[in-house]
Amino acid sequence: MKLNEQTKKWESDFWHPSVATDAVVFGFNVDTNSLDVLLIQRGVEPFKGMWALPGGFLKQGESAEECVKRELGEETRVENLYMEQIGAFSEPGRDTGHDDQVISIAFFALVRSKDYEVVGGDDATKAVWFPVGEHPELAFDHEEILQKALSALRQRIHFAPIGFQLLDEEFTMPQLQNIYIAILDPEGKDSKLRDRRNFQKKMLNLGYIKDTGGKVTGNPHRSPKKYAFDRDAYGEAKKVGMRLEF
Repeated sequence: MKLNEQTKKWESDFWHPSVATDAVVFGFNVDTNSLDVLLIQRGVEPFKGMWALPGGFLKQGESAEECVKRELGEETRVENLYMEQIGAFSEPGRDTGHDDQVISIAFFALVRSKDYEVVGGDDATKAVWFPVGEHPELAFDHEEILQKALSALRQRIHFAPIGFQLLDEEFTMPQLQNIYIAILDPEGKDSKLRDRRNFQKKMLNLGYIKDTGGKVTGNPHRSPKKYAFDRDAYGEAKKVGMRLEF
């Protein structure tokens, strides 16, 4: 450190990289039973016209979480999300638009996609939901970030009821099962996970899914029961530890 005699401020002798954030926002499409990811089409170079994860550079005095939420709101109009950090990406040359090395802190979030009418803004010309696995080629190293987020999601869903963040407050067991299938078994290889009776038994045995007493109406042949997530019961389950296996 040295004192700048003109500004009277301490300056570091060390080089500083630029810091950015990226957001992997997952949503569940109840019409297609697909896990979707929110992407923006870049309106500026580099990679103008290509698709990418929402994100941008950290401002002075801003935390990484504040930055990623601000950028997400500016680029897609999606706001007020719970986000979870998944890691930092620091490979030199990962951002070809800047001479400085750019380190990105990545987050993932889960939302009910139907709750958001996404609109492109700021330096994004479009914001669109794409099914995971059917998305276009991504700019920068965003494919790597997306795959890291998917891996984190698939690990977390065994230990935490994150699937409920993709559903309404009340849901049916088939709706919940479709989320687990979309996340864990999109290629249809796990027969146990796809077994309706086995899935319902496993979920109810966890103790934090409660029968609301309601049913889906309007179909004379099928009236699935409605369930809800019991947060208090989940808090008790966490104390003794849990892992969901099928």
